[in-house]
Amino acid sequence: MKLLLISDFFLEDLSYGGGAEYNDKILFNLLNNAGSSVNKIKSHQVSSKFLKSLEPDTKLIVSNFINLPEDSKEIIQKKFSYIIYEHDHKYLRRRIPSLFFNLKAPKNEIVNYSFYKNANSVFAQSDFHKKIIDLNLNTKNVVSLSGNLWSDRDLQEIESNLTGDKNHLCSILHSPLVNKGTRQAIQFCENKNIEYELIADKNYYNFLKKISANEKLVFLPTIPETFSRITVEAKMMGCKVVINGYVGAKYESWFGLEPKKIIEQMYSAKERIVEQIMRAFE
Repeated sequence: MKLLLISDFFLEDLSYGGGAEYNDKILFNLLNNAGSSVNKIKSHQVSSKFLKSLEPDTKLIVSNFINLPEDSKEIIQKKFSYIIYEHDHKYLRRRIPSLFFNLKAPKNEIVNYSFYKNANSVFAQSDFHKKIIDLNLNTKNVVSLSGNLWSDRDLQEIESNLTGDKNHLCSILHSPLVNKGTRQAIQFCENKNIEYELIADKNYYNFLKKISANEKLVFLPTIPETFSRITVEAKMMGCKVVINGYVGAKYESWFGLEPKKIIEQMYSAKERIVEQIMRAFE
């Protein structure tokens, strides 16, 4: 099967990779290893001329697509078999469902409706994520993946951080992004006289090591997190988590399991997610 992965950015394009870019890197590798012929391209490069140059049986995996030209969206809907691997809320003009009562936006805030409706499948990161999309689009083609992707090496590194005593500190993600709730987490800890450590590191494995060294993670996002890799990583490393209702992973059936059981879930998610994508193109 010939596949093309489209996204605004890939992990190598960013100094600080986000969860979407990490996930897509693993997805790209898994699909190649499964025997598909996979290429990738940044969304702003997907012009009408480029689409016309593709072989007609090419299947498209559309990840983040803010920079995808409007005329290209029209061509994709008419000419190609495609799925949307949704990482946030690009069906909303401002991409923030928490701006609206019960997370349901008025019709004038909905965008890209036909692009979502005409996809073979729209893959959501969690049941919580799917619920929000369904509430706003009601397109009947949304599927919850109930997981994210980590490489075997990532999961081995995570499991190795389970051992050892932990400091009686709370980790807080040190992020410049307002939606990640750094200020709210700091305020929470200070109000309760809890010692905390702000965590950031460009090296992913160093970042994991720092999180795992502390007893708890406090993560209080200000808008709905479709999944929240950092929360699940903390759980897999044996940390307790203090989170709010905006963390998508919180509602998954496996979230309350022991760390090693959650790790097993993420190992099995890789094969399952690849199978779900392949079935969407049948």
